[in-house]
Amino acid sequence: MNVKLDDYEVRVLINGLIQQHRSYDAETNGQIDSLALRLCDIAEAMKPGRKKKIPFEPVEIRVICQCLMEWRNREIQAKRHGAVDAINELLIRFTR
Repeated sequence: MNVKLDDYEVRVLINGLIQQHRSYDAETNGQIDSLALRLCDIAEAMKPGRKKKIPFEPVEIRVICQCLMEWRNREIQAKRHGAVDAINELLIRFTR
């Protein structure tokens, strides 16, 4: 699945993955690590404000959605609604 993201969204996604890191079993944490590193390389190569279609494997989509949902739930409990809005936008892109 290809997801079109700009550099800001990629960086928010990286942050979300890192926020949830070590909350899971070793296999999932390994997937998060490799995905975050791949996204860091992509983010560094992107031009500011430009969007890029990024290919994701189904297992990566599953991990991303799981991390984003749990991160969003923590932000809701902390009443950080601005962060919740940004996370929701990312979730929408990955659940289409």
